[in-house]
Parts: sequence; structure tokens; C-alpha cells
Amino acid sequence: MPQTKKRPSHIVLRGPTAICATAVLALVALSGCGSGSGGMGASTSDTNATSPKATTATVRLQNIAIKPSKVTIQRGSTVTWQWLDGHIDTAHNVTSLPGGPQFKASGTRQTGSYTVRFNTPGKYLYECTIHPASMQGEIVVE
Repeated sequence: MPQTKKRPSHIVLRGPTAICATAVLALVALSGCGSGSGGMGASTSDTNATSPKATTATVRLQNIAIKPSKVTIQRGSTVTWQWLDGHIDTAHNVTSLPGGPQFKASGTRQTGSYTVRFNTPGKYLYECTIHPASMQGEIVVE
């Protein structure tokens, strides 16, 4: 019978390979941690549901809709609106509605992004003045 080499029962990694392997294992282990609430980031699902409280939020202006239409953030956090309808030459803006706290309106555009930091608690209602019937949103700052 031919003699075969016996493989070691364990593998020893050294140098950069060991560092990479350790980092991957740490990320895998940490990915299961948390409360299951979606972490600290804002929800960007395709529904108009409320997102979890966040320190930053991203809101998409796409298909003549605002998604998510409501976000809740902590005081001092930022909201970034992203224009994603440039491929159909549809322009949008975000403008505060009267009667409540205000933020500086964005310009009207087809692509790009606009970010606002919210330092004062309150409920900020806004709309796209070009499509007010279908594009309304709410930022709740706690």
C-alpha cells in the first residue's frame, strides 16, 4: 500500500493572513450582536414605514416618492436626501411646510444630495413643492 502524507489537524496562519482571518472572524461574531432593531443607521427600505431612531438618516427621492417618508433621529443628527430620478429628467426639492420648525430648503435638482443637521427637537414636515400630492415627509428630532 502506498504511503500517504498525513495532513495536519490544524492550520497555523502567520503574518497578514492571520490578521485578515482574525478580522473576518471578529466581524462574523459581531454581526449577530445587537437588539435586532436595525442598529444605528436609518432604514432605507422600500416601504414608507418609520425608521428606527438614528444619528444619521438617508432619504431617497425616487419614482416621485420620498422613502422613507418618516425618520426619527436624535438632536444633532443629520438627514441626507438623495435625488435618484435623474434618469427620467424629473426634478425635486425638499422644502419645510409652514406651521412648525423649519430647515433651509434644498435647491431644485435631478441628481445629487443635500444634507441638513437638526439641532432643535421637533417635528419637521416637508414636501417637494413640484410634487406635493405624492412627496411629503416628516423628520422627528428627539
